[in-house]
Amino acid sequence: MKQMRTLQGRRLAASVLVAIGCATMWQLMGCSDRPTPQNTGHYGESAGSGTSGTGGNSNAECDADPTTSAEAVIDDCGVFVSASAEAGGDGTKDRPFKSFAEVAANLSTKRRVYACAEAYEESSGIAFSDGVEIYGGFTGCDGGWRWSDEKATLTVTVEEPQPEARSTIALTLNGGENRLRSFNVVANGPLAQGNSSIALLVNGGKAEIINAELAAGDAGDGDPGIPPLDDPTMLNGIEGSKGEAACDGGLHLGKDVPSKQCTTGGSSTGGRGGAGGTATASGGNVTYGPGGTGGSGMPESPRGGAGGVGQTSQSASGACAPGSTGAPGDEGGPGERPGGRGKLDAAGYTGVDGANGKPGTPGQGGGGGGGAMGGEGICGSSGTAVSLIGASGGSGGSGGCGGSGGVGGQAGGSSIAIVILDAEVDLDSVTLTAGDAGHGGQGSNGQGGGEGGAAGGSGSGRGSADPSCAGGVGGLGGRGGPGGGGYGGHSLGIAFKGTAPVGEGITFVVGTEGQGGPGGTDPPADDVAGDNGLSEACWNFDTNSDMGCPDAAQQ
Repeated sequence: MKQMRTLQGRRLAASVLVAIGCATMWQLMGCSDRPTPQNTGHYGESAGSGTSGTGGNSNAECDADPTTSAEAVIDDCGVFVSASAEAGGDGTKDRPFKSFAEVAANLSTKRRVYACAEAYEESSGIAFSDGVEIYGGFTGCDGGWRWSDEKATLTVTVEEPQPEARSTIALTLNGGENRLRSFNVVANGPLAQGNSSIALLVNGGKAEIINAELAAGDAGDGDPGIPPLDDPTMLNGIEGSKGEAACDGGLHLGKDVPSKQCTTGGSSTGGRGGAGGTATASGGNVTYGPGGTGGSGMPESPRGGAGGVGQTSQSASGACAPGSTGAPGDEGGPGERPGGRGKLDAAGYTGVDGANGKPGTPGQGGGGGGGAMGGEGICGSSGTAVSLIGASGGSGGSGGCGGSGGVGGQAGGSSIAIVILDAEVDLDSVTLTAGDAGHGGQGSNGQGGGEGGAAGGSGSGRGSADPSCAGGVGGLGGRGGPGGGGYGGHSLGIAFKGTAPVGEGITFVVGTEGQGGPGGTDPPADDVAGDNGLSEACWNFDTNSDMGCPDAAQQ
């Protein structure tokens, strides 16, 4: 069940907070020419000026207030729109446009719009640039076009909002001097996950809004983070090399070691197998040296991956030792928590997504196996025993790569009646309604680390030359850290940056704030949930407070 609260705003102009007579206050502030519905036709101009300013029309009738002067409701002064009109109209009084999409596409030098007090259903947002005046209280639109106390209502329902857009905006006013009178604007809730719903966005310039309701629909919940799948092809370690046999040619210094470069960061290398023992002839005698000790796996760690010692004698106490298993990598931590309440710009509102978790670290490579002593043995088919260099130890397998961090949850969308960006906005007898905000999506768990590479086998012996020892298995890569939860969206009557709005007779109706999404749970981590959103009549995004907002008291 939606929980709503209603508040009544009072005008807050400059730093004057005491309620005094309106006319007296404006005279004291040097603003005696403040426009009102009774004495102007175009916002910011006084009646009888002889020019329209916003449209370049020089007809004196166009300077009159169309709500009190029928002579100002003519083709020379603006365009006409009626939802019940026949399709194919040209915007004249006799053949009005049928939709506001047609008005926006065809409005040129005439900046005034006469709207019949009907319901206009549009499938995409409407935008005007350089100023527009919309009067929505006309009835008798089959010819008379009489001003009344009724109101036109523009409802925008975007059937398939794009998730990357993040905001569905019913009406946008880009710069210039604007006036909306007896004109409701409704933004239906978005269908896409995480999208915000905004009834009106005023981007620069001025806007006077009189006798209207601006209503935003419920916002969308943020998508959860999609957990990365385990990827053995990319993350598993490389198998170590088998040791060189006693009958192999060469010096038996140990084969090249496996090295794994990780796309998630870092690398892991198995330890080189210990060299085979030498065979040195002197005076008709042959002396056999001990096998070499295997190398340690990398990255270095005191927890494992040590190389095995080489053979020093053919007794049990002098046998070689295999390489040790590499130490596992560390689990990744959660991502750094983002701050703030989100961002306002010409595209609307962008919430705070949860941060991605940090990747795990690579497992340590296994240690190299110890080398064997040399000895005498028969190789091939000659049948003659020869002195042999000892077999080299098997190399250790490389460690597995660390898993990538979990994906942060998407921010919940916000429901905002009016967004104001560096614009002067005056609200008079206006109801601002915001729906329920969207909840943040849950962050995902991190990716599992790769398996360590298998150990390289021992080198074979022959005769009195013993086999060498195998290398160690590479360590398991660390699991990626959990993703953070998306932040909850806001339910706001007014969201602004720059100049604070002013107004009187403002009614705020706001819904519930969005809850922050939980973070991933494996490995468990503190403080990975997203922050909850706001449910406020008005919020200043410059100061992250309600500073400069019109006073509001609970009704």
